[in-house]
Order: sequence, then structure tokens, then C-alpha cells
Amino acid sequence: MLSAYRDLFRTPGAWQFSSATFLARLPIAVVMLGIVLYIAGTTGSYAQAGIIAAVFQICAAVGAIFTSRMIDKRGQRLMLPMLAILNSVGLVIFLFSTDNLMTQIIGISLAGLSQPALGAVVRARWVYVLADKPDKKRTAFAWESIIDELMFTIGPIFTTVLAVHIGLQFPIVISIVFMMTGSILLSLQRKTEPPIHRSNAPKANIFSHAGMWRMPLIGASFGWIFGSYEVTTVAFANAAGQPEMTGFILGVWAACSGLGGLWFGHRAWNYTLQRQLVACTVISTLALVPAIFARSIPTLFIATMLAGAAIAPGLIATYSLTERLIPSATLTEALTWTNSGMILGYAAGAAFSGLVIDSVGTTFSYILPAAGALMAVVLALGATPRHIPALVAD
Repeated sequence: MLSAYRDLFRTPGAWQFSSATFLARLPIAVVMLGIVLYIAGTTGSYAQAGIIAAVFQICAAVGAIFTSRMIDKRGQRLMLPMLAILNSVGLVIFLFSTDNLMTQIIGISLAGLSQPALGAVVRARWVYVLADKPDKKRTAFAWESIIDELMFTIGPIFTTVLAVHIGLQFPIVISIVFMMTGSILLSLQRKTEPPIHRSNAPKANIFSHAGMWRMPLIGASFGWIFGSYEVTTVAFANAAGQPEMTGFILGVWAACSGLGGLWFGHRAWNYTLQRQLVACTVISTLALVPAIFARSIPTLFIATMLAGAAIAPGLIATYSLTERLIPSATLTEALTWTNSGMILGYAAGAAFSGLVIDSVGTTFSYILPAAGALMAVVLALGATPRHIPALVAD
């Protein structure tokens, strides 16, 4: 199974840009929790922490759409260091404004709006370096999905250890260092940078490409799954009197998702990407059903293993289909729309599940992740344009 990934990293420059991007995007899994720990620890207000974290998340989702468009237009080499500097300035303003909520919001808004869409950036690099090896692209997307899971497995642990044992501000300080270092290292790797497509003609709106409108909505459906499952798991563990199991259960979700992506990415499938996406979303829906009937931590643990393993293949198929629907000149922006949909879906799923839990408890709240997966099935069933080339074997 690992041979497919060994072959992938024989591509010149692959391990260099993938590792640099990992360093630059690790702060994505650190900053949100770092904000909450810092504000709660310095002010004692979880309400203020929640407001600022929400502002950051929304600004990051919206800002990424515009910054990715600039990256497509101006190039990664120019834009990544510039965005990293603005992001760092915003976080520094936030750290030095503990006594002023408005200044904190201004700083964290700047940090969010300027946070580069590094997941889309690295996938665009893979598409460019594998232009003559289209059969390897899904394996590359699978690898990056595994990296996503790894980030969100070690990120919260890393953040908590730094905040508790060194200082509340250290997760954010380290995030600044990682973002700047990784972005500069990536921008220096010019041989693997996708070329800038210069044209005097105005670029078509990406949603003018048939089928593209579905992709951010499918991303939002997956985000809803993540947000609602995470919040419900926190409440379930607390209700069971075992809050310390929350991190363990969510870690199992991430680990099993990574294994599922590893398996899915190395195989060659003789089905269109559309059919792969439909099959993956159906399987995800079915895999989320057992959690609805979990009544103890051990049964939830088993249900989470099953659900986690089924999620990553759907994400891989979503990004792969997005890449095929859009010309390379606007690929970073298109992938970012899908990713931003996921971020906003996460926020909506987390918020709505919290309301449901407050109203009726955790007995039925695991229905919400399954409902998100079912929505992804409905969206995946939409027609993919027949003129898109190479949609068959991938």
C-alpha cells in the first residue's frame, strides 16, 4: 500500500514543498484553540473567547477566497510571504491587546483575512508537478488529507502542552514562527510553483463552470459532520462522567480517517470521480448511523472508529472532482471555495448541535452528523458535465 506514496515522493521537489506547507499550515490546527485558551486564561471570559474565535474562523473562511484568487493571479512566490506577514501582524496586535476587546477583534480579523489557503496551495502544486501523471493526483490529494488529519490530531495536544507548561501566549507565538518559516520556505521553491496564467481577458467566474456550484456545498456538508460530531462527543463524554475521554475519542476519529484515506488513495478505481464521490458519501452516511445508538463510551469508541475511517475517502473524492471541473488558472481559488465551505459548515454544525444538546440532550444529537452526510449524498448525485475530460479512471 505504501509503494504508491513512495512513488509519489520520487517526484522532484515533492517532499520539499509538502513538508514546507505542513510547517506553514500546522498553525491552522493550533490558533483556534490557542485563542480560546489565551482569552479564557487572561480574562476568565469564555464568552469573549468564543466571540473572538468565531470572528477568526469566519474571517479565515471569507478571506481565503479572495487571497487564493490573488495567489492564482500574482503567484505563490509573491503572495505567500506577504500574507504570512499580515497574518503575523494581526496575531501580534491580538496578543498585545488583552485589555481592549475591539483592538483584539481588529487584530484577529486581520489575521483571519490574511491567512493563506495553504491546503489549496499545496494541492495546486501537486496538480502542476503531476501534470503528466494524472493517475497520481488522487494519491497526492489522499496524502494531503492524511496530513490534515495528522495536524488536527497533534495540533490540540501541542497547543495544550505549550499553553499549560510554558505560557498561554506560546501557542500563538509558535504559530507565527511556523507560518512565517513555512511560507518563506515554500515561496523559495520556484521549480514546483504553478505558473501564473497571464491574460488580458477577464477570467470567468468559477461558478460558470458546470457542476462547480455543488463543491463548496459538499464541503460544507463535511464541515457540518465534523462540527456536529465534535461538539456532540464533548457533551456525550461529559454526560457519561468521563470528559477526559473526549480527546481520545476524537483522536481515534482522526487516526481512523487517516488510515481510511491512506487505503483509498493508493488504490486505482475504475469508476468516474462522480461515482466515487456518491459511493463515498453513501458509505459515510451509513457509517455514522451506529453513533446514533451509542449509549456508552465503549460503544461510541467503536462507532467513531467506523465513522472516522469512512470520512477521508469522501473528502479526497471531493477535492479530486473539484480539480477536474476547473481550469488550472483558477484552481487555487476553486479548491479554496470547497475548503471555505467546509469551515463554515463546521461552524454551523457546531453551533446548531450545541442548541440541540441544550434542548434535548445527547440522545438524538448524533443524528446531525448523519444528516450532513445525507445532504452530501444528495449533492453528489447532481450531474457532472460530460465534456469534462478524464473523469473516468482515477
